[in-house]
Amino acid sequence: MVDLLIRGATVIDGTGAEPFLADVGIVGDRIAVVAPDAGIAAAAELDAGGLLLTPGLIDPHSHSDWSILGNRDALSTVHQGVTTEVVGNCGVTYAPIADGDEETARRALAAFGYDGEVRWRSFADLLAVVHDGGTAQNLAWFVGHTGLRRAAERAEGDLVRTMERHLHEALDAGALGFSSGLEYGAGRNASTSELEALARVAGRRDAMYASHIRNRDTALAEAVAEFFRVVHAGELRAQLSHLNVRHDTGAHEGAWEEAVARLESERRSGVDVLADMTPYPDGIGLAAGLLPDWLLSAGEEAAADALRDPAVRARVRADADRYWRFVHRGQWERVRLAVSPATPDWEGLILPEIAAANGTDEWDAYFDIMAASGGDLGAVQFMGALFHPDHVAEAVRHERFLLGVDGFTSRRDGVLGARTPHPLFFHGSQHFLSHHALRARTLPLEAAVHKMTGAVARHFRLRDRGVVADGAFADLVLWDPELLRATDTFVLPETYATAARHVWVNGTAVVSSGARTVHRPGIRLERADVL
Repeated sequence: MVDLLIRGATVIDGTGAEPFLADVGIVGDRIAVVAPDAGIAAAAELDAGGLLLTPGLIDPHSHSDWSILGNRDALSTVHQGVTTEVVGNCGVTYAPIADGDEETARRALAAFGYDGEVRWRSFADLLAVVHDGGTAQNLAWFVGHTGLRRAAERAEGDLVRTMERHLHEALDAGALGFSSGLEYGAGRNASTSELEALARVAGRRDAMYASHIRNRDTALAEAVAEFFRVVHAGELRAQLSHLNVRHDTGAHEGAWEEAVARLESERRSGVDVLADMTPYPDGIGLAAGLLPDWLLSAGEEAAADALRDPAVRARVRADADRYWRFVHRGQWERVRLAVSPATPDWEGLILPEIAAANGTDEWDAYFDIMAASGGDLGAVQFMGALFHPDHVAEAVRHERFLLGVDGFTSRRDGVLGARTPHPLFFHGSQHFLSHHALRARTLPLEAAVHKMTGAVARHFRLRDRGVVADGAFADLVLWDPELLRATDTFVLPETYATAARHVWVNGTAVVSSGARTVHRPGIRLERADVL
């Protein structure tokens, strides 16, 4: 007897294979049977005639570690069928934390709906805080290089050796590996040799490296070369995060194709590496990424104070051709303020609108936002119109690219609801299926599902996940195919996405008939849980 028999579903099993009709039985947290007309007894049955059954979606590039403490029910993501998220990306994690940085971390997390104190210091302590309180989805964690570096900078002793010690501790706690974000913050100051030292530590533990590389425009080839230097130093499995080129930022014609060719060459030489791509032409970014090192070197609060000085503003205007380089070309209409704890009334507006409302130009509007932020300068986020749609489609269909949202789980109410008025957070994962697969036909539906399930699980070595198969964990989604095709994922849903009618995490329903249940069955996928 099985606990639940899902009868007569059209199964897309996560391997890339053609759909097939089957009954799927669940016992406990595992799939016990996948067979046509299983003919077995069940404590409960669900008629899935006319519905699609897939593995639960696995987001390979998520920042939900920023918002999970304010949204343990993962409302925006589980309603899209996301059952596992790989978090801790782009180098930014709120652990380890040195004494003295806890208030900065608390304020940053408050911007994502967390109303508690920051009492943890180590990466292991953070994982305990998150998972002891329960989560709807499974989480697999990277530790961020920025967290490692900031904690080491506050400690006595050699910087790199201290970072290595923190990395060892994070790996002991179950981290998949470490990530870096080299276009902003502490990552911008990291030398290649520093990253190589950490890579050697990770390599000895058979861990991974994921990187938001140093440049994705005029120096893309050099940034990709640095990425592989780090990978080779530790002989690491690796993920080249959101490998794309922002529109009109100076990259030469063919730069992206050359970067992908390098990835293919490395794979042929035996490196286990993949890339990922985001669903929309829009994406999130850190507003401080535009600022120069000379301004940030004294710390975020000092930088914010300095930006009240007209002379400093004039100097920054002349020295801001970095990160979102289209801004330096005057294209501020592509930039929307997403998160700004000090100026929440301006959130959701594009920079020209903020400038017009305050009688300034866009640069001074930007400086006003950053000056007001004080010690929260690093928490200010933009939403930008970053990519040409054809470029998005090209990467989405490429066989070496997994499909990840590069966002975080949100909800329609409270702090998070006010700060995420964009479909990226509420339709981002489903957009790959609804828009790219079913409407635009960028790629077949079974290929899109594979890139969001089985391929992710295999690359990150998430054991027994990402497939509909006997013995696999029962992370499953039952979709209404008509809703999946018809939903306009370029707009916000009225509440939450509705095409995922039933969602199970580890055999427990987290969405039932389109409604969120009270259960939080997600677990921490530690390194012991990987192959």
